[in-house]
Order: sequence, then structure tokens, then C-alpha cells
Amino acid sequence: MSVIRVAALAVALCAGMTSIAGAQDTSQQGQAGARRNGGFILKDIQLNAAQTAQVKVIREKYVPKMMELRKAAAHTGMAPDEQTHAKMMELQNAQTAEIRAILTPDQQKILDRNIAEMKARMEQRRNGGGR
Repeated sequence: MSVIRVAALAVALCAGMTSIAGAQDTSQQGQAGARRNGGFILKDIQLNAAQTAQVKVIREKYVPKMMELRKAAAHTGMAPDEQTHAKMMELQNAQTAEIRAILTPDQQKILDRNIAEMKARMEQRRNGGGR
């Protein structure tokens, strides 16, 4: 049972992370704009034009790899195995590191806060806390 929960968490985390790097329009603000264009970890981060372009390139680099892993796992009809989960986490961490590298120190603080909040919510859900 816990393997299924961990696998579901991994898939959800990977899905969230791959969607985070979508180019964010600097004219949009707040959580709604972040969800539409960059995912939760870029919430409250205003990207300039150069950063937006860089995030788009980073996302285009990782999304196909993540989708390939997800599709392979979906074909089995089961949660991803530990090896697939590890690959997903590796890609997610690499993508996040690349995005972090293009941010200013102030933006990095917001990113770190957003990631901590996301992990806390996932942990709460894993422990039966729901929304």
C-alpha cells in the first residue's frame, strides 16, 4: 500500500514539476497565473523576458523525457517501479536546478519557499490529511 502511495506521490510531483517550467507571462500575477503558466513553484515569481525564454527552453528539454517515463509506467497499468521513480526524481531535480540557476537571489528564496510548501502539502496528503 505504501509503495502505491509513494509512486502516486512521485507521479504527482513529477507532473507538477514538469508543468512548473512553462513560460510565465510577466503581466499575470498571483497564484492563478502561476498555475496556468508555470506551476506552483513559480508562484509569486515575476520572470523577465530573458528568464521566461530560458524557462521555456528548460521545460522543452525535460518535458519529453518526463512524458516518456510516465507513458512507460502507464502502459504497465501499475505505479512506476523504484527505478522509474528514481529517474523521474532525477529529471525533476535537474530541471528545478536549471530553473533555480536563472533566477535572482530574491526569486530563489521564493522558489525555495514554494517548493517547501509543496512538499509539506504532499506529506500532509500522504499522511491522510487530504486538501
